[in-house]
Amino acid sequence: MKHAISSNVNMPASPIDSSDYAGGLGKIVQLKIVNALLAIVFLLAGFIFKQAFPDQTQVGDLLIFIAAISVFIPILINGLKGFFEKSNRFMTEQLVMFATMALMVSGEMLAATIIPIIMVVGHILEEKSIIGIEEAINSLKNLASKMAHRTSDGKESDVAITELKINDHVVIYPGETVPIDGRVIKGQSMVNQAHLTGESSPVEAAKDSEIFAGTINLNGKLIVEVSRTSENTLLHNIASLLDQAGRTKIPAIKMIEKYLDLYFPTVIMVAASALFLTHEISRLVTVLVISCPCSFVLASPTAMIAALVVASRRGIMIRNSTFLESISEVDTMIFDKTGTITSGIFQVIDVFPEKMNEKDEVIAAAAVCASGSMHPVSQAIVRLCEEKNLGYLKAERQMELHGKGVLAESGDIQFRLGKAQWIFPELGLKPPREDQEDNSSAVWVSSGNRILGKITLADLPRKELQTVLQKSREKGVKEMVLLTGDKSNVAGQIGRLFKFDVVKAECLPQDKLDFVQTCKKQGKKVMFIGDGINDALALKASDIGIAFGSGGADIAIQSSDVTLRDDSLIHIPFMFSLSRRIIRTIHENVIIGGGFSLLMIVLASAGMITPVWGAIAHNLGTLFVIVNSARILNKM
Repeated sequence: MKHAISSNVNMPASPIDSSDYAGGLGKIVQLKIVNALLAIVFLLAGFIFKQAFPDQTQVGDLLIFIAAISVFIPILINGLKGFFEKSNRFMTEQLVMFATMALMVSGEMLAATIIPIIMVVGHILEEKSIIGIEEAINSLKNLASKMAHRTSDGKESDVAITELKINDHVVIYPGETVPIDGRVIKGQSMVNQAHLTGESSPVEAAKDSEIFAGTINLNGKLIVEVSRTSENTLLHNIASLLDQAGRTKIPAIKMIEKYLDLYFPTVIMVAASALFLTHEISRLVTVLVISCPCSFVLASPTAMIAALVVASRRGIMIRNSTFLESISEVDTMIFDKTGTITSGIFQVIDVFPEKMNEKDEVIAAAAVCASGSMHPVSQAIVRLCEEKNLGYLKAERQMELHGKGVLAESGDIQFRLGKAQWIFPELGLKPPREDQEDNSSAVWVSSGNRILGKITLADLPRKELQTVLQKSREKGVKEMVLLTGDKSNVAGQIGRLFKFDVVKAECLPQDKLDFVQTCKKQGKKVMFIGDGINDALALKASDIGIAFGSGGADIAIQSSDVTLRDDSLIHIPFMFSLSRRIIRTIHENVIIGGGFSLLMIVLASAGMITPVWGAIAHNLGTLFVIVNSARILNKM
């Protein structure tokens, strides 16, 4: 590897303790859910009792009162806390507190119960994104090995990775996860580190190669000298940076609270003025009942719930509904390459037989060598052979030559699959010139002393990519960026083909994070789309992070705001449309529903509406908000 990992990351001295999240926030969410469910149970019990025993309505009223009180108390506590702390962040709770108190005074226990429950649902949706940090860090920890085979004086012993010290020697067998960052001192193998560095093909690990914890040793025994302790590995660094990004991420200001900043003092002033001028308590109660912010409180959540239903139908899993509002503001889209704009799986592009050989003959001969290899190129050839139902000889002896190819023998025939620079000289021939400027890999096949042909393979871009880029630009995205851990020639080829505005190759996780943070400092609204461990930091730091549900790394999914369940990029332009529809619906809800409420407040202040009719009237605004939000279900 060319990259100097350790110099790019500044680590805190102590390891991460995800219990910082698990201990407090998880319990808060659980208490809120239990409290809301308890209120619903008491509310239903009260109504059922009143219907079953009409002559004992007091018991039913008591049950409904308990339901209202159970959800009102948390609102009351936060509302009072806002007054004592002089903090605007509890302003919504303060408004709901006064409205609920007015409803209780006027006997509207049903509304007094429902409004705090809606508040609880909204808070749970917000807090879910914070809890996801803990899940993400835990999934990353689970990826790392907890034990290692330490060797000393020819003897092996299994030890915890926390016991390993710099310059210790560890043995890593084929198929095992690399437990620690280190330098290979003996052995050869191929190491799959796509999720960590973004390189689409396994890299060769030989003497003096650097390998990283969390990657997979595919097919050779390695002896590695430890270069970094367990709390300083690249894998641990990613988790630590993810922790920092999660803690410093500033939540967006909620649109509904902008309206309530003016609404709250206006209502209090109008209600107090009505009482002062008329000395009629009924007018004050009517104003407060009508001003009960059902339409305001429901303006955003109802639209969000409808949008979440629509999104889930299309396989778009949104972890935090507030990001639906932010998507419409995105002006910069950043894509990872491997597994994101490409499938992450090599495919055979074409077969070029030499002389009179048939394509199927070339594929079958290649499969003799490929059938016992873990290399993605070999696996692609075997898949094609199986798809075409081609029979091929079984190798009696097989040898994988690192950096060259695979040598196999069946009977008295010797087959070779690999690079031209290896096969042609072995047969006494001069290698042809190969064009490596595209995104393909070429391997040659020989049988005995004959060159059978060439097979080209590539990790192809997704079919929908061009459409997604075009439609996203039409939705207002100004800059398309490609960040990848792949080589410059591969990244440049795709960048030119799909007209990316910025292309950066050979990026490490820290490089991607730095690029996202630079864009945000420039005032850009950033969406990052990725699927690997190496994308986790950028996903969390971006304004909108989108990951793939199947095939993507768990850490990337947990770090994202949106997960695409069926791994299709075509959902991204739809999210822009859905976001704009949500913004428009919320504005309609606030302007029309809120405007109606303000009209009723004026009428109530003039004494033209009684408290009973006021309670009925304010529900009309709520009804409009619900129906208007439900239209999203039918039109998207």
